[in-house]
Amino acid sequence: MSAKEKIAYLKGLLAGLDIQDETTAKAFKSVTEALEALAEEVEEQADIIEEQQDLYEELADDFSLLDEDLDSLERSFAEYVGEDFDETDEDEEADFDETYESVACPKCGHIFYYQPEVYGEDESLQCPDCGETFAQPTEE
Repeated sequence: MSAKEKIAYLKGLLAGLDIQDETTAKAFKSVTEALEALAEEVEEQADIIEEQQDLYEELADDFSLLDEDLDSLERSFAEYVGEDFDETDEDEEADFDETYESVACPKCGHIFYYQPEVYGEDESLQCPDCGETFAQPTEE
């Protein structure tokens, strides 16, 4: 049973109760209206998510085709200049070697990441949110 069907069932139950207290009847009516609005919004968001997922799948397929074409071009170029084609990319491997550490600003509590190897031992960090400078955390 969908959310809209459950809400319709609830409305039917409330109508069958024949509530005499006007305040209680208004409260139940308001709750069911709010539930209907939420169900409608959830349905709209589900449609948007489905559209985005379809678009993502199309883009992934296009990307895969472009990647294959690029590999083919790289192979052709390597053959043209007389080199062996190596499918590993050294630049990508170097990016994974970078380490980041998280730190929280003592003034505002904003959590951000930094690369400890880029900073000297006595060099201070600056919070990107509030601008406060503070010492790097020490390793324990």
